[in-house]
Amino acid sequence: TITVGNTEEAYRTIASWYRQLFSPIVIAITGSNGKTSTKNMLANILSIAAPTLCTQGNLNNHLGVPQTLLNINKEHKYCVIEMGANHVDEISLLCQLAKPKFAIITNANNAHLGEFGSIDNLVKAKGEIIGALPKNGVALINADSPHKSTWQAIADSRNCVLFGDNTAIFATHINEQSDSVQFTLHCHGEALTVTLGMVGKHQVDNALAGAACAAQLGIGINSIKQGLELTLPEQGRLNFLKCSGFRILDDSYNANPHSMKAAIDTLASYSGEKIAVLGSMVELGNESSKLHRDIGDYARQNSVDQVYTIGDDAKHYQGHQFDNIESLHTHLRKHHSGATILIKGSRLMQLDKLVNLFTKTANSA
Repeated sequence: TITVGNTEEAYRTIASWYRQLFSPIVIAITGSNGKTSTKNMLANILSIAAPTLCTQGNLNNHLGVPQTLLNINKEHKYCVIEMGANHVDEISLLCQLAKPKFAIITNANNAHLGEFGSIDNLVKAKGEIIGALPKNGVALINADSPHKSTWQAIADSRNCVLFGDNTAIFATHINEQSDSVQFTLHCHGEALTVTLGMVGKHQVDNALAGAACAAQLGIGINSIKQGLELTLPEQGRLNFLKCSGFRILDDSYNANPHSMKAAIDTLASYSGEKIAVLGSMVELGNESSKLHRDIGDYARQNSVDQVYTIGDDAKHYQGHQFDNIESLHTHLRKHHSGATILIKGSRLMQLDKLVNLFTKTANSA
């Protein structure tokens, strides 16, 4: 037994020491949305080429990153680390442990805005992942991001690779299906059709991020396609489910304004009756009421037939408010059979319980 003054600090110190015993190529991924999907896509691609370690689930914080690093072994050529943050300097600390050579920023928007205080602070916090790279490091940034120039400035003399429209890695012919998205992947002059086993056009951006990094690592387009097509959505992250007459878009894991709009866009692509079940979004600070109203308006403007809400802040969506999950489930089953239902809210709202009620009913039918 070793007595220490601070167990978290000791844990990080051990992980940092252990990380330096090995020399995998470490890729760090951050962003307000899309971190986990991008991490899974890239890890699946790289696993085809060589043994690859990656963050499991959402273990992306000051405890999860050390846990991942402590699982490195001598066989691992690649290590894909997801990094989340809700305050300044958190990502810098995680990078000190992981020592990445490659960094991907998927995006930056008003997630955790209340914690960061301003969008400028949030953008700079995401940029910490680039500032932590060595001078021969590679930063990968979405060319469509409004914060591109800020992150390019942080990159300074480091190699900065853009993906998306008007770059060497982009997508065309995007076609949404009920349970998949198909697109043509263009990668340094080559092109292939890719079918993602996931829903939502926003997944194409995540796929491009993974493809751009893989290409930098010398992975060919055929392996990129194979890895992307192996990737499936994680539970609660816009997962398409068929449940006894209902089509459920289970996006119950978490929510912020940007991901809400992406999920509503996906819901709007379905035919038939469309229902949005929206829980409160947390950590939005002084703008919370306005941001909730904006999302409610966005849903109504995008062909959503009904907006049902749950949670104190959710009242600002100005939909039909429910006091509890059970009464909401009963109402949906009674009045909206055959509908496509989006279920989304912050983790605190526990809307996975509503999804479980639907799947439980389906299994007992």
